[in-house]
Amino acid sequence: SGNHRSVWGSNCATCHVSPGNFRAFECINCHEHSKSQTDDDHDEVRSYSYNSGACYSCHRDGRK
Repeated sequence: SGNHRSVWGSNCATCHVSPGNFRAFECINCHEHSKSQTDDDHDEVRSYSYNSGACYSCHRDGRK
């Protein structure tokens, strides 16, 4: 479902890494960014954390 519908066929586990909990997901596995560069880009972002949930809280549409 969603933006990634039909990208991987029927393998939801590619992103949803906790069986039975579709609210738990990982974006960084496929949308890789250099952690050090991402850390540098977020120097002034309060409560910044390099993890998919934190990324999604600010970048819901996948953009900057």
